[in-house]
Amino acid sequence: MQFLSVPHSVTLLLVGIICNRENVNVSAFSRSIGSPIRSRMKSTPDRTLMQLQTPHQSCHHLSPFKLKPLSIVALSDYASSYSSEKEVGDYFEQLISRFQGDFDNYNQVIQDRHHGLTPGEGGGHEHIHCTLVPCPRQLKHNSSESFSSRKHQDQWVLAAFYFNGNPQQIFRFRMYRLIPPEFEQGKSTVRMILHTLSPELEGKLRKNSDDPCKWWVDVWDIWVGSRECNLHQPEVESDEIWKLFQSTGLQSLVSSLPGCDVLWNPKWDPSKHSYLCKDENGGTESTADDGDALDPLLGCHATMEAGSKGAIVDSISMIPGKRILVKDELSLWDDNFWINDRGYDPDVAEIDANDSSTIVMPYIYGNRRGVPYKLERVTRMFSAKANYDKTIQSLSLGIEIINEDLEWTLGDKYRTEMLFRNKMKAVHSALESKGFD
Repeated sequence: MQFLSVPHSVTLLLVGIICNRENVNVSAFSRSIGSPIRSRMKSTPDRTLMQLQTPHQSCHHLSPFKLKPLSIVALSDYASSYSSEKEVGDYFEQLISRFQGDFDNYNQVIQDRHHGLTPGEGGGHEHIHCTLVPCPRQLKHNSSESFSSRKHQDQWVLAAFYFNGNPQQIFRFRMYRLIPPEFEQGKSTVRMILHTLSPELEGKLRKNSDDPCKWWVDVWDIWVGSRECNLHQPEVESDEIWKLFQSTGLQSLVSSLPGCDVLWNPKWDPSKHSYLCKDENGGTESTADDGDALDPLLGCHATMEAGSKGAIVDSISMIPGKRILVKDELSLWDDNFWINDRGYDPDVAEIDANDSSTIVMPYIYGNRRGVPYKLERVTRMFSAKANYDKTIQSLSLGIEIINEDLEWTLGDKYRTEMLFRNKMKAVHSALESKGFD
């Protein structure tokens, strides 16, 4: 894949388009998802990385659609606190503790349809589910370890995105590599490198799309059986073998996406996350009080290293062979994940009918109003083994259901056919209630 630059005039135009389309107000739709946390397994999860203490309430007490006002002064004070190696290390640990598990935006879709908003030109969102599967070998850090002693331990995460609560409808696979900050070089950002999967690996994972807890077993199996391994029954527990697996094994199974690196920055710039400064619900009918709102200052926020101009990539799964200009911003809380991912067609540039000096590019995907996909946490993942052994089963994970109301989005194992039909019908019913069909 090749990185191509985008003319500055087009960059400014796209920013303007996104900002203009964000200025669409819809009335509030709030919903309580108060349900108990329960585990799908009897194993006790290792919460070393998953339960860092923050002054943040769980998703069961927060509105996934309302934000507290963003104070630039408060942000300045908050960002400046990341001045020590420990604070930077804590940020990395917090990020990877959040960047795992299942997230889903079904409730946002219902909200959209209640207000007559449909996907694409209708200004609404598609129903998407995001599964983030962390490398289990890296979930078992000793909590007494200092950040400096493990700062070179990158975090690898397998990711899948699918439509309509159906793991058989995966439209995107990715492998993410999160690299800890290089504090000694004055850096506090976490670099996330995006990768596509080899056809063999993607095919294997698609066959097991309903069992992501065992995806890393599949990764290991494919590597061991490849020519790049050259080892006879390598032991999972061996530190030397594991380093080889990370340094060369994984690299042989994936391909990086040039120009698409994402930077998670504790000193984030609110001007690059304009959706955090706007209330898409108009701020007039929400039943959530200030205590129920998400606090932007307690989130982790990221932008593409390419900046506002985005990056041009060759589509693999969505429109094979098609060039797409990608722009993306991310916001991640303990139990909420906002994805502002948009794709444009750089090969179909047109002159704006209302302004002959402006060139526009048509959307390929993403929300036309610039409103991010607002996903709520469904599960957390944890190591299914109390202690690592030398068997491949140590690469399996367990899941803990965080939100029972969205458990059905995990696939057929977690719902009846009748429940699934009723959930899909509810989307259409919400739209029909507004006189749309």
